[in-house]
Amino acid sequence: MLLDISAAVHARTVLEYVAVHSPDPEAEVRLAVLMLTLRAARAGTGNITGQDLTGWLQGDAERVLQQLVAADWLRLSGTVADVMASRSEDTTAITVPTLLPEQPRPFTFGKNNRARISGWAQKVVGDRKIRKKKLGATARLLALYTAAHTRPDDRLGHPEDDGLPVDQVAAFCTLPPEQVGENAELLIAADWLTEADTDQGRLRGQLTERILPLGGLL
Repeated sequence: MLLDISAAVHARTVLEYVAVHSPDPEAEVRLAVLMLTLRAARAGTGNITGQDLTGWLQGDAERVLQQLVAADWLRLSGTVADVMASRSEDTTAITVPTLLPEQPRPFTFGKNNRARISGWAQKVVGDRKIRKKKLGATARLLALYTAAHTRPDDRLGHPEDDGLPVDQVAAFCTLPPEQVGENAELLIAADWLTEADTDQGRLRGQLTERILPLGGLL
């Protein structure tokens, strides 16, 4: 299990934080904000490369990065073009002002849990079958949300809740509630979920066997 119970709780806290504090509700922006927040969660600073961004956002990466800089949500040590050209041997320093130490601290996890959660999110977003299917930011957000909200039998939600509230899932993924089902179908096609239904306002489903290590225990 990549996430132990403590790390899983912190991962869900980050998802909730990003849903509230993303400067724009667009799915591509929210996905970038999530991944960058995890890079900078401890001290408000971190490092990224153009390869990171294109891996998360494909052709939208430069546009989204410019949007985050324009909103002053993100500050770069160079230009947007510098970031997009950077590689692993020449990373670009970033600052997320709202996460700097002098700001109220939204997270309480330490260095190890930050790295664990960041690695978990990277594995979800970079999953080979999700990439092969060329799923966009909305489906990747849904993959993150479903992975973070599984119980020990690998089904979605607490046993007593009969799945996840569709409206909450939709709000995180920046989807109309009626589109949650079709995006869940995309995850079934990508061998992420074995099944899914959205009857009576609940998203029910189960992670596939290959995704079990990414489940966050409720």
